[in-house]
Amino acid sequence: MFRPEDPSAEEIHMARRVATVPLALLLFLAPHPEPASSQSDGDPVTLGTYRVLQSEILDEDRRLQVRLPRGYDASVLDYPVVYVFYSDWVELYYAEAVSTITQLSADLMPQVILVGVPNTDRYRDLYPWPRPDGWGGEAERFLRFVREELFPFIDSQYRTKDYRVMVGPQAAAVFGVYAVLEAPETFDALIVNDPCRIDSEERSLCEALARLAASPEAAGHFFAVSHVERDERWPSTRLEALREELEESAVAEFRWRISTDPDWKLFLAPLHLRENLLALFQGYAFQLDGDLEGLSDVLSHYEGLSRQWGFSVDPPDQVLSQVSDRLTEAERFPAALEVLNHLVSVHPSSGNGYWRLANLYRVMGDTANAIRYYREVLEREPNMPPARMWLERLGAGQGWGDGLTP
Repeated sequence: MFRPEDPSAEEIHMARRVATVPLALLLFLAPHPEPASSQSDGDPVTLGTYRVLQSEILDEDRRLQVRLPRGYDASVLDYPVVYVFYSDWVELYYAEAVSTITQLSADLMPQVILVGVPNTDRYRDLYPWPRPDGWGGEAERFLRFVREELFPFIDSQYRTKDYRVMVGPQAAAVFGVYAVLEAPETFDALIVNDPCRIDSEERSLCEALARLAASPEAAGHFFAVSHVERDERWPSTRLEALREELEESAVAEFRWRISTDPDWKLFLAPLHLRENLLALFQGYAFQLDGDLEGLSDVLSHYEGLSRQWGFSVDPPDQVLSQVSDRLTEAERFPAALEVLNHLVSVHPSSGNGYWRLANLYRVMGDTANAIRYYREVLEREPNMPPARMWLERLGAGQGWGDGLTP
């Protein structure tokens, strides 16, 4: 049953809109993480793939949405996972996450696997104790589902790193904090709305979170909260008290930010997903300006981030390509060659590395290797005219394609 947080004419209208989206989305979710190279009128727009997980713990099927990062099939890398709750509101939370992560990935944050977790009965699953109206209270069982079924399913189906980010609007904010209090290793980062909404004089998640933040167990965690000051349903008093506690006693290795919007005009509170992802992955971008020695500079940068964030951070295809271009322009060919060999070792199906290797060998005067790598390019992109042109110019115009014809 679709139940808004607090029914109103505005939200009921939104609920009716969004409730129809999953059926329509079946037409738009294709089995590949990226759209095809050419599109025709009426072709689907790709947001990800539906997966169905049969849960014995919940005694129901749970439909997930999975979006793989660009180039997933062209690499051998593992990826962190971002879990977006409330993804049944596809036009709001899931689509926003796809758009934001796609824009930031590679340049300003690592590429990630995105997993949408739609609600079936939100208060039953996400609240650790019942609301005053009696809804909710089975978060313990849902946490078992997340840890014992959801995580193993995603980890077995996809190449994942041991780093999980939870994006949790509304009631999911409560569950995210509850999950980390019960088992701190469940999520490494939380990006949520105000989780204090369920707190009372008798029980308080936010007071417990403040105690956790002051302990060594909080080291390496990231916690970001957004709240609307004028929201009378959940006054910011307890959240401001949490802010004071964190300022006073949180360990230095526990990174946190609490942002409030005094003039937010919309009914649904913001998650500030872009701002919080940028804060979470601050320092990710590799700076190409200044002196550049070669591959060691790139690896050193990402090794430093790996130590800081607690998971191995891999140099992206795009950065390795740009570094090789800089080194080639400076005629530092051995250093450029080392970078490109590393690129094709971790992105073996990417065209970027092979195209640059072919051009580099050609500039170096190594015709045999240039021809070899132009052929590699055409194995992946048979209709790439520049590669065909250079094979012709290098005297390999006939019989060069192992079955391909010029």
